[in-house]
Formats: sequence, structure tokens, C-alpha cells
Amino acid sequence: MPISCPACNKANQTDSTCARCGCDLTGLHEIVAAASVQLSAARTALAAYDWPRALAAAEDAWGLQHTADSAQLAFLAAAASGESARALRWHERAREKA
Repeated sequence: MPISCPACNKANQTDSTCARCGCDLTGLHEIVAAASVQLSAARTALAAYDWPRALAAAEDAWGLQHTADSAQLAFLAAAASGESARALRWHERAREKA
């Protein structure tokens, strides 16, 4: 997934170094990849009706990268778990990122 360089803000960076300023982006790409793994785990857990595991994985994904997908998955898992207050917080975060 492309990222923006934190040093010069050049968008759509896919290489390990920024095309504009040469900043090392390796760590950021690793974070995005780890978030993707957690999102996949959350989806798998939701499909298996394992709400606590889905919620934990979605929250881990959010901790790595604040995306609408991670907030939406956390909302679904929290709602399915019957955690209304937590689901409402995730719903609000999902709306902010949409």
C-alpha cells in the first residue's frame, strides 16, 4: 500500500526510500504490512464467529494504522460481542475515517 513520506509529504510512496527526499520508508511499509495481517486475522475471526479474537485483531490493526476498515471491523466485532458502548466508539471512528 502506498504511503506518504513523513519528511516531505510526497504521496503514493511504494519504494523503501522516498523518491523526493530519500527518507527511509522501510519501517512505515512494515507497519502497513503488519496492519494488513491483523485486518486479515480480524476478517477470518469474524467469519468464524470468534468475536473476541476479531475485536482484538481489529484493534491491533487500528493501533498500527488508523483506517476505516479496521474501525469498521472493530465495530462489527464489538456489536456482535454485545459490547454496545465499545461498538458506538468504533462506529464513530469508522464514520470519521469514511
